[in-house]
Amino acid sequence: ILLISVAVFSQNDQTTCNLGFSFKISNNSNWGNNEPVVTEVVPGSPAEKAGLKANDIILEVNGNGTYLKPSHTIMSWFMEKPSEMSISIRNFEASFKPMHIAKDCRPRNGLSEAQLAPVFSFYSLEDIQDRKFIIPVKTTINPDADFFNYRTYDFAPSDVSSREMDERINSIFVRVLSQLGLKRDSEDPDFIIQTFYSYQNNPMFKTESPTRGTYSGTWRFDTRNNRMVKIPVFDPTQPVRIDDVMYDLEFGYRFYDRKFTEPGRSMLVWESEVKEKLSDNYGLLDYLEMNLPLILSKFPNSGNLERATYHVKYLRYNYTGISYDLNDLKTVVSVDAGSPAARAGIKPGDVVIKVQGHNFNHDAASLTSSYRRFIAETMKYRDPATKYTDSNGFQNAMYWDIIHYNSISKEINDKKRYKAGFSYLFNFNQYIDWDTPDTLNIDVERKGEKLSFEVKPIINRHSHVSVE
Repeated sequence: ILLISVAVFSQNDQTTCNLGFSFKISNNSNWGNNEPVVTEVVPGSPAEKAGLKANDIILEVNGNGTYLKPSHTIMSWFMEKPSEMSISIRNFEASFKPMHIAKDCRPRNGLSEAQLAPVFSFYSLEDIQDRKFIIPVKTTINPDADFFNYRTYDFAPSDVSSREMDERINSIFVRVLSQLGLKRDSEDPDFIIQTFYSYQNNPMFKTESPTRGTYSGTWRFDTRNNRMVKIPVFDPTQPVRIDDVMYDLEFGYRFYDRKFTEPGRSMLVWESEVKEKLSDNYGLLDYLEMNLPLILSKFPNSGNLERATYHVKYLRYNYTGISYDLNDLKTVVSVDAGSPAARAGIKPGDVVIKVQGHNFNHDAASLTSSYRRFIAETMKYRDPATKYTDSNGFQNAMYWDIIHYNSISKEINDKKRYKAGFSYLFNFNQYIDWDTPDTLNIDVERKGEKLSFEVKPIINRHSHVSVE
């Protein structure tokens, strides 16, 4: 499988253009075989704004058919037009859907605030999440099934004893599958969903186990509230003592064909099953509300059949529309048309002197040194209970401790050596600026003249979960 990233590419020597999606040439006989399939859509990107989604099959680029075409040929079509590209896609919602993607083109040396926010993430790890986790879901697929043929579904009948629970579980399926473009049809469904589950006490559990309480739980992503949450599930990649396991949870579902199979016969199309060990009471419905949407995201592009690795990217930051010079982060190289900074009067070529009273008298070396000092000297204000390892392997990432918010704000604003000008990206939080102002005071120098502007930023929020 060849994975191609086209989030950013060179349009010419002076300009880079952002499309914001990646694709692979699929060798999956169940979904888009020998066609480019979208693997990731960057939050807030032109592709996302155009409506492109993961698992969409790209049929055409600027009118050129993609079937059996090599990736480099498809990539060359992206650059045919300077400001936009047209594509046609296929997914569960439509057999053929055209769309236009407007390119986000900037000077090659420009850094946007969306790019800078992750660089300065330790000002607010609560707002910049780039994390991976594993769910031990095993998947079985029918190699002869073409999933594109399945557009409607219904559920297998429930026993009276489990009907209430089944209806609650089915409602999660309906919510998630509707986002994929699948529709429930009780009259003539293309496939039937059957679920099975158990939630059992572990008879070998010991409350007095010497290692009980040493496990910190597992982080998972809550797709409904866009946040990482720690749940009492043991990390499936780590060993665990059997007498520390309080409950064993199992859940699975099967898709059975109803479209091509003769009445009275059944053909399994898809099956997924997960087995988890719990360190404390965690109800089955609570577990499924968070984890079933993640498990279902493996359909229709199964990936690893033995487990699922999820990559979460969550971003929340103050957007003004300024892009800074990569080689001199004080200089404005571009301002997005119609953005808060453009409306306030900031222009390309302006040199930023101060933001919210923080001096911008830095070069790359001094800014890096000051930021590292800030991370080290404020570690004492972080909450060890929120400790996690980020996707880059840093093992001591932690949120701020709520009882220290005022102290953190004072550190950022009182200690000039931190050169915390870019903390403005997150100053809607009390721990960055205790007053959480809704405007930014930006002082610039323009051709020898010093000017002051009040900019009212927009809080941009983006989230994306991909699965391998």
